[in-house]
Amino acid sequence: MADKLKPKRRLRQPKTVRERAASKTPPKPKRSGRIRKVIAWPFKKIAWPFMRLGKFMSKFKLFRFIGRIFKYLGKILLINYIISSWRELKLVSWPNRRETRRLTFAVLAFAVVFGAVIASLDFGLGRLFKLILLSKK
Repeated sequence: MADKLKPKRRLRQPKTVRERAASKTPPKPKRSGRIRKVIAWPFKKIAWPFMRLGKFMSKFKLFRFIGRIFKYLGKILLINYIISSWRELKLVSWPNRRETRRLTFAVLAFAVVFGAVIASLDFGLGRLFKLILLSKK
């Protein structure tokens, strides 16, 4: 009877790696959209007639065919790949200076140690083969 009176306990789902990383990073300050609007305003005014012209020309089959040619030409030149790569780079969370310095030092230390191990193995095996091959019987 006592079990019926207690509400069922709901377990919270564990946070994913992405949620934990997002909670650790401080929120970025919001940028004012005003600067972007001021900069984009002249370009919108310049592009407006061309956009209207594009809508008008899309009604004709010849211009649609030319549009398809440009679309395939863009695929050949990998323009979409470059644009999507740039978008992806904007999403990357880059390390700060301290982390960069620390990781660079770790890579350099590993390279020096690994190079020393390879050099010593090369030297040792070279001496061993000289003893075996150049020894007079």
